[in-house]
Amino acid sequence: MGYFIFDNANNSLHVDEMHHIKDVLRLKPGTSIKATDGKGNLYDLRITNLKPFSLEIVSIKNITNNNIYIRCIIATIKIPLLELVIQKLTEIGVDEIIITKTKFAQISLEKLENKLKRWQTIINTACKQAERVHFPTISIKNIDKIEYDIDSNLNLVGDTQFSDNPKDIKSLSLDHIKSITLLIGPEGGFEKQEYTNLVEKYNYIPVNFTPYILRSETAAIVGTGILKNLIL
Repeated sequence: MGYFIFDNANNSLHVDEMHHIKDVLRLKPGTSIKATDGKGNLYDLRITNLKPFSLEIVSIKNITNNNIYIRCIIATIKIPLLELVIQKLTEIGVDEIIITKTKFAQISLEKLENKLKRWQTIINTACKQAERVHFPTISIKNIDKIEYDIDSNLNLVGDTQFSDNPKDIKSLSLDHIKSITLLIGPEGGFEKQEYTNLVEKYNYIPVNFTPYILRSETAAIVGTGILKNLIL
């Protein structure tokens, strides 16, 4: 059944969850369920009434997130593929998703601003299904406006174009690393000077994920999945 979303402002479930419980799942009073606010809190709840809807908070457990922080920056690709990436990165356990624009990316960021609400719904649904209690953040930023941590940070760029010998991502040492940024370019790849500037300015390390050339959406999912597996 997965987790439900708890609304801290109302000290109850989100209104859409109430409808789902009553009219779709048809749960009965006395049923025990779990919910999260997406900020690390896991609620054990018991439904006490359906009309009007009410529930009892049995217990609250705060689950700390001690893993290495992983964020994925991906250049714009076709919207259905971008939404697939957002869903799968959420299920894998990424902490932050940034959608950006590189020179060869075909979709401008302005065309995506009205998608953020839908993307948040995709994230919430994926977190419920995956039973995550820490929801990732998502934002749209120009590539030159993205901020980077200086200390204990590892910046990786998926590259099959300009590096003669990219590292195998599975061979990386993550000792003393607190956060990882993984940058994925668009279908057309990076423009050469753009790539050189990124690598030099932000100390990006070129990496590959498999012996094969991957599409952008596949690279984002596979690369993030490998990183998550390395830190488990």
